[in-house]
Amino acid sequence: TVEATSAAGAVVSFSATASDAVAPLSPAVTCVPPSGSTFPLGVTTVNCSATDTAGNTGNNSFTITVQDTTPPVVTVPANMTVEATGPTGAVVTFVTSATDIAPLSPAVTCVSPSGSTFPLGTTTVNCSATDTAGNTGNNS
Repeated sequence: TVEATSAAGAVVSFSATASDAVAPLSPAVTCVPPSGSTFPLGVTTVNCSATDTAGNTGNNSFTITVQDTTPPVVTVPANMTVEATGPTGAVVTFVTSATDIAPLSPAVTCVSPSGSTFPLGTTTVNCSATDTAGNTGNNS
């Protein structure tokens, strides 16, 4: 089981060996997909085989699971100080974003959202984004 490094999955390297009771040299092993391939998110079966000098072939397989457990990175502006435009405070706009290994960046939701009227005093804005794997990143 490996962590995805991009939307394509992860490059995974492994080694597979074979031994033979009669042949003095171990036969070469061929695996499909081969070591060093990019494995997609999810479970992939790797099938390996080796043939000895007498033409006998042995086969075996194993699985590689690529998972996404990394939450998106939520970017928010630096702390802001704004001048009140009336007795109820001021309308404040700001820009947020999120990046993730998924091909599409997840949407950011904030409480209180950009464009809200913020009262006099300090208000903490909590923002979050959830990727397609269900991982949630937060920032404020």
